[in-house]
Amino acid sequence: MAKKDKYKKDKYEVHRYTGLPVEMDNSGGYEFKVDAHGEAKAHAWRTGKHTKGKYQRLGQLLLTENNLLVAILQVEEMAFKDRHSEVPLQRFTTEFISDGMVAQGLKLLK
Repeated sequence: MAKKDKYKKDKYEVHRYTGLPVEMDNSGGYEFKVDAHGEAKAHAWRTGKHTKGKYQRLGQLLLTENNLLVAILQVEEMAFKDRHSEVPLQRFTTEFISDGMVAQGLKLLK
């Protein structure tokens, strides 16, 4: 019985965060990072056991394990057992992109 209780204690809430990488522009704001074809590519990450910070709302920036800055544009719950299908994120930042950029990013996701 103790093994089961320990296993349950090790479980944590898992969410999938889909977003677009961002970079700082010349005026200190953020813009979506585009590839050689001028397209922004969406990717997904998940919360991990050691993820730092808290998710607050869409447009929040997160930092990946590879130090890539990403604007969160979509959030969905994930089953704990499915967590290995996505890469864990490193931490949530306290920075956000503008509401206009969030709207623009949501259009790019579709």
